[in-house]
Amino acid sequence: MMRMTDFTMIKKLFRITKRNGFSHDEIQTVKNIFGELPQVFIDYYLELGKDERLNHTQDRLIKPDQFQYFKHSEYLIFYCENQRVCVWGIHKNDISRTNPPVYMSYDEKEWKKEFETLTDFFLAMAYLQTVFALEYGCESFYSIEQTGLEFIREHFKYKGVSFRHWIGIEFYGNYDDSVIVVMNKDDSILMYASSDEQHFHEMDRVLSKLGVVF
Repeated sequence: MMRMTDFTMIKKLFRITKRNGFSHDEIQTVKNIFGELPQVFIDYYLELGKDERLNHTQDRLIKPDQFQYFKHSEYLIFYCENQRVCVWGIHKNDISRTNPPVYMSYDEKEWKKEFETLTDFFLAMAYLQTVFALEYGCESFYSIEQTGLEFIREHFKYKGVSFRHWIGIEFYGNYDDSVIVVMNKDDSILMYASSDEQHFHEMDRVLSKLGVVF
């Protein structure tokens, strides 16, 4: 029996304790369109796909009955920015891979590789959703100078994934239940959140002094 993909980091961050995903029959409707699907894709949809906080607070996971509206000749589009400014997809040549790379496009014509693996994409998107979904989050976005960015990089652990092409988003944090989000495209914008009250206030005491309300 094939082992399910380990989504422990995401579940710990959102305090997800039980399966909240789509059924095999619902996923079959997607298979009917694309022929086959990556195993990590299937595992995510089965285990976490219906969690609204994780997948639909800001940007959104495409639900099985919505794929018909995102048809593309070269890519399986499965995630969409909240106003469809950009989308993320898997190239048709990678569909048979267990954990394929993920590409991003603004116009669905030109595509850039955003992540080397699908698991990295799901983790990064979970980190981003925290600032909109978790109970403990900063009430405002902060604009920070280069010195503030350097302070974060020095005192908080890099989470290991980032959106390189889309807005240039980096993630930091010293706890599994906490995330610091830095959007570093033009000016640096800071946000942060945690599913643990104490860890949030610990961050807030330091980070709220680094910048001005955006």
